[in-house]
Amino acid sequence: MSDPRPDAAPAGGGGVTISDNVVAKVAFKAISGIEGIHALGGTSSRALAGLRGDKATPGISVDLHEGSVDIDITMSIVFGASVPAIAEACRKAVSQQVEATTGLPVRAVNVLVTDVVFPEDQAGSPS
Repeated sequence: MSDPRPDAAPAGGGGVTISDNVVAKVAFKAISGIEGIHALGGTSSRALAGLRGDKATPGISVDLHEGSVDIDITMSIVFGASVPAIAEACRKAVSQQVEATTGLPVRAVNVLVTDVVFPEDQAGSPS
């Protein structure tokens, strides 16, 4: 993730700095209720986060640009869920919530589906 970057200073002086961690958390909250998502992050990133005790947002990376943001989301989905429908729901929810919360225009929301989880594999899963 990148360092926090200041937004453009308002006419009255001063500025606002928004951390990429803030953007990632907003994106996480925006997609938390979308049906069909099993877990965020790849298997290795979830395992590593668990070992480190991270409370961050595995599976979401943010690239802040001058006045805009790109967001990458890595996830596994539940078998039978529609990848295009989930991706579109993520793009819409993340763009709307990040723009409303931070004021930063979202240039792109890229969704990478790395795994599909079958019902028999969900028994005992932490998600």
